[in-house]
Amino acid sequence: MTELGLWIQQQIKQAGPRTFAKFMEWALYHPDLGYYTSDRRKFGKAGDFYTSPGINPVFAEVLADQLAEKAALLGGKPFTLIEFGAGEGMLARDLLNRWQSTYPTLYERVVYLIVEISPTLRAVQQEQTSAHAGKIIWMSQEEVKAGGQYCGAVLTNEFVDAFPVHRVVKQADGLAELYVDWKVTSDDRGVEALQGVHEKTVGEHREGDCGHFVQVSGDLSEERIATYVSDYAGGMLRGQVTEVGLPGLDWYREAVELLASGWIVTIDYGFDAEMLHHKSRMDGTLRGFYQHTLIDDPFANIGEQDLTTDVNFTALQDVGAQAGLVTEFYGAQSKYLLQAGILQRLRDVTSADLLRDPDMKRNRAIKQLIMPGGIGDHFKVLVQSRNAPVL
Repeated sequence: MTELGLWIQQQIKQAGPRTFAKFMEWALYHPDLGYYTSDRRKFGKAGDFYTSPGINPVFAEVLADQLAEKAALLGGKPFTLIEFGAGEGMLARDLLNRWQSTYPTLYERVVYLIVEISPTLRAVQQEQTSAHAGKIIWMSQEEVKAGGQYCGAVLTNEFVDAFPVHRVVKQADGLAELYVDWKVTSDDRGVEALQGVHEKTVGEHREGDCGHFVQVSGDLSEERIATYVSDYAGGMLRGQVTEVGLPGLDWYREAVELLASGWIVTIDYGFDAEMLHHKSRMDGTLRGFYQHTLIDDPFANIGEQDLTTDVNFTALQDVGAQAGLVTEFYGAQSKYLLQAGILQRLRDVTSADLLRDPDMKRNRAIKQLIMPGGIGDHFKVLVQSRNAPVL
């Protein structure tokens, strides 16, 4: 049992079962022990997973050119780019590198804001982007909101998937929410601490010291959960479990309000609602990543493994539409990159060193980013705009 796992165990013993959303919030964002707030390496070979910007700078190059075209539509106004959850700063570094070398006028007028809650990642980002010292400003979400509305773009890459989710199950008598409890092995303690909780254990468990974590079904913690299921997952079968990402939708609702004019660009893995909540996904999409290994137990390596779920892009589009935004693009990352001309960035390679030649690496990265069945299909790109000219 990890230190954070023991801490969560104590919270549940003291106050009773907690929603899975609260457990996931603790596992990822506990101030000292959470996965994203600790100093544990998360990205790349030494971490738990790769991201598209980490594959090759060509990804950022394409995105930089697309954003430069959009910035040109706004004339000579200052262009503010707000990136939430910038990882290790590679995307910010490569975007600024491209603008500095190819769009010097834009580079001079761009204001780059990064919203990052992890002090460790902030330090890594500052080191990664040291060549652009003074160009980037790090802010909290509250500070960005206090700055009023901006002209420019909000950008996220693998950010929305990291928000906590509620988990629900369709039962014979209706919809129930899954809570996390600690079950003592010796006396098989029930879950009497939470009124209305059914004693049937649902889902995964993890053995621990004199007991284990269990998921138990109970009453919905928020009325909005039922509304979400009605809107997006109405076809759930009996016994089917799915995730309801209210915190991510709440963030998106606030993010679009940051724009007076401009675009919000969301890059993440996910599906439209029909595919996401399809009856073939009886256990939802929750999964963990630990040392590049897919983990199906959310109670393993608590605080040391990533927990993530696929994004409901239909719901994001609806939130944007309700705020008056227009969807300019939604589709697979491969489609977005192909339409943006990534194939024109392939290089003619005659090097004898097929493994180490940088042009060969670039060409392999392009293939990896757009190949059917890979990240180019699973990752989606959503571009919505407010008061912005269309290309």
